[in-house]
Amino acid sequence: MSVPREPGPALLFTSVLFSRKVNPCEIVTLMAERIGAVRLTSLLSGFVWTDYYQDEMGPDLKRIFIVYDGLTGRDGIVGIKKMTDGIEEEFSERGKRTVNIDPGLVTPENIVLATNKPFFHRVYLSRGVYAEVTLFYKNGTYNPVDYWTFPEYRSNPVIMFFNQARSCLRN
Repeated sequence: MSVPREPGPALLFTSVLFSRKVNPCEIVTLMAERIGAVRLTSLLSGFVWTDYYQDEMGPDLKRIFIVYDGLTGRDGIVGIKKMTDGIEEEFSERGKRTVNIDPGLVTPENIVLATNKPFFHRVYLSRGVYAEVTLFYKNGTYNPVDYWTFPEYRSNPVIMFFNQARSCLRN
């Protein structure tokens, strides 16, 4: 018989996609004020994987991943998602977002994203928030999940970034 137990803590991260109307330094500073000290950031990169957000946010989108200092309980992701939804609203112009912020968790076994969109592979948590295992850890690295890991999360720079973030779990 299995015995229920709390999972180990995780590192909180956000994936921040923004239009050219938004200053990336302003967003990183705001996220640090609202969530906590920044431990690690990815390089700023162009968002070239899909045009899904272009009608709402415009062309030439950029993305940065931010990992926050300290460990967090995994059950806090719902509150963080609601907070990031509020920041998206703050930066909206005429009902359109200029920034899209998806929080997630770096755990020893996987990378989990929080989303408001249901789909067959997402598990409902609460308050309209779902969780998706986006990458899983095996053979010394994170790996994409067949069929649904987003293209950018399959890329070597993103996987290398999360492997680096994972190493912070032990430090």
